[in-house]
Formats: sequence, C-alpha cells, structure tokens
Amino acid sequence: MEAAQSIILDLGTSSVRCGFSGEDLPRSIFPSKLPKEKEGREVMKLLGRMEGIDGKVESVDVGGKEVGLGEVMERGEIKNWELLTPLLEHTFTTHLDLATDALSHPILISEPPLASKESREKLTEIMFEVFKVQGVCFCNSSVLSLFASGRTRGMVVECGSGKTNVVPVFEGFSLPHAILNLPAAGQDVTEYLQKNIQDKLGYNVVKDMKHSLANCKPVTGPNSIRSKVEYSLPDGTPIQIDGVYTSAACDLLFNPDEYGIDNVDGGIGEMVGKCMEMVDKDVRQDMERNVVMAGGATMIDGFTERLNEEILKSEGLERLKDEWQKQNIGERIGELPGTNLNVIPNKTCREPGYNSQRKHAAWIGGSIMASLDTFQSIQITKQDYEDSGASGEYKKLVHRKAVV
Repeated sequence: MEAAQSIILDLGTSSVRCGFSGEDLPRSIFPSKLPKEKEGREVMKLLGRMEGIDGKVESVDVGGKEVGLGEVMERGEIKNWELLTPLLEHTFTTHLDLATDALSHPILISEPPLASKESREKLTEIMFEVFKVQGVCFCNSSVLSLFASGRTRGMVVECGSGKTNVVPVFEGFSLPHAILNLPAAGQDVTEYLQKNIQDKLGYNVVKDMKHSLANCKPVTGPNSIRSKVEYSLPDGTPIQIDGVYTSAACDLLFNPDEYGIDNVDGGIGEMVGKCMEMVDKDVRQDMERNVVMAGGATMIDGFTERLNEEILKSEGLERLKDEWQKQNIGERIGELPGTNLNVIPNKTCREPGYNSQRKHAAWIGGSIMASLDTFQSIQITKQDYEDSGASGEYKKLVHRKAVV
C-alpha cells in the first residue's frame, strides 16, 4: 500500500464504511456495533461479515453463547466513546489490514452536518494519540455526497439510517444557517414496518422486507397502494403484507407529524422548500437545479418522484412564488421558483454510477477529495499536533481546516 494513500472513514448510525483514497467503493462495510465486554471482542471478525446487524439487534449468538452488543453511534453522533476506540482498532486491523501502533497514512473522516467541535477535538486526539496517524481531515458528509455527484453547488438531501439532513452547499462549503434536519430516517421506516405487520418478524428480516417492498407512494389518493403484497421469509414461507403499511412506512419521512415525530420544519419536502427560502436569492437557482439525494433510505422505490412532488407543493416554495409574482409586476425578474427543479438522480437525466451508489455517496466523495493535490492543505498533520503541545492550539487549527 502506497504511503500517499489516505484512509477514508465514514462512521454511520448503522454501519462503518472504510477504504482508501482513489478507490471507487468502500473496501469494507460492517456494523457500527461491537461486543460490550472485552471477552467478546474475538467475535469481531464474525460481525464484520454480518452486514444485517442493525437497529434494535442487541446481541448475537456465537457458538451457543449470547454476546451483548453496544451501539457506538446514535442518530449520526458518537454515543459511546469507550467503545469507539475498539471499533476503530477493528476497522484498521481486520478490515484494512493495517498495524495500529503507528498508521503511516493520513485519514479523512466524514462527519454529520453541524457536528460538535467537542466531538471533532476528541476524535483528533484519539487519532494522533492512540493510532499515530500522519494527518487528520474532517469533512461534512453532505458536502462529500455532493462532491461524489460531480458538483460543488447544490442542495443535498441526505437520508441514511438515523437522521435526515437537508444541506445547501455553495462552492464546496455548506451554508450552516440554512441546514435543517429530521430525527427520522431508514431505521424508523424499518421499525414502523416491524411494529405494524401482522407477523412479528425479526428486525433483520423486516429490514430486508423494506428494501424489497417499501415504496414512497402516497398513503391516500388514486395512486395509493391498498392491495396486499407477498413476501417470502428466509425459509421460503410466503406471507401477505398489507400494502398500506409498505407505503406508510416511508410516508413518515414526508409527514412526520402524522406518525408522532415532532419536527418544527415538517417532512423532507417542506424542509427543502424552507431551505430554498433561507438561502440567498443569488444562489437559489443553483440549489433548485441541483437537489441531490444521498444515503441508503433514498434508494427506496419512488423516493425521487415523491420528493419532487412534495417540494413543488411545499409552503416554502409557495411563498417564494408569491414573492416572485409581486416583484414581477411590470418587469420580469428571473424565473418562477420551482420551474427548474431537478431532483438528482432522475429518470430523464440518468447519471451513471451515482444513481446506484448514492448509499455510499459520502464515502465516495471522501475518496475523491483525498485524491486531490489540495488535500494536504485541509488536513492537520502529525507535526501540527505535536508542535501545539499542551497548549491545545491544534483545536483551533482542526476547526479552521475542517471542510464543513
């Protein structure tokens, strides 16, 4: 492995993606969980092959013994710092085949929008003190996702496992004042299905069912799904699932209030509309033409079409239209908001590669970012860290260089 290659690390709510810069896809994807007790750590190689561990799974059977699992992440944020170091060690040794006593690579770490400075500082210390990396760089996951689509301007709708973020990005940097989020995402869709289907199935089975049957069609109206759909269990047994649940499970992302999820900014479509209002009018057209989806939950059938519909009828976009009409009395000023709405990827303008791989978008964007010549300028080096000593000056530097 060439020393110039950087490690790309994407710590997600349900899974970790890791690999090296310049590669097209993550080298490994595995659960962001591990045994709570040290005695159970020897099963980590087994866990590395079990991508289905997610959500509510709290233990696994290993050789007839129940091994309790601890969650490192929660809703995109690091929840358990004590388990983080063992998880990182497992990442480097088992999945990247590296010696952790002194990593001869810099590392790019994707972080959620509006990540706390305290979390960034603590991760920096762990990387330099424990793993002796050569450099550390932090990048906003939404910025990386947009980068993976070949853009530096646009509005990213990032919906993974634990949280949904709507993030406007201009020239490679997010606009923090207009970032909105919804405390619901893919795991909530799975949990809704698990709670409402007649047959009480395990979380992993329901998760597979979500990927196979869930859709984003409206729960009511002429295009809604009412008929039952068939699903085959792992043992081949067929069961019937009420079609309304396969739609309602995703509907909670667009109408969260109706499902007991409080969010002042509403569902995803309303969030995009409000975000359009909050950005400067000079960049609004860039945002409208480049609404880029990212994250595994956006792979659900019909997500693109539903999001497009929800944005067009959002209150935020309606207010922008009203404002536009008032300004255009007697003189034309730009185009009517919503006229050039483009949710990416779409069927009329297919983008090879990004369409099928957007569930890995943040990692792919990180791989591209770390391959650029400018990557050196946005990382804090081992020398920077050591020179700061006990003064803690590195903290200012790591925040200044972070791509947020």
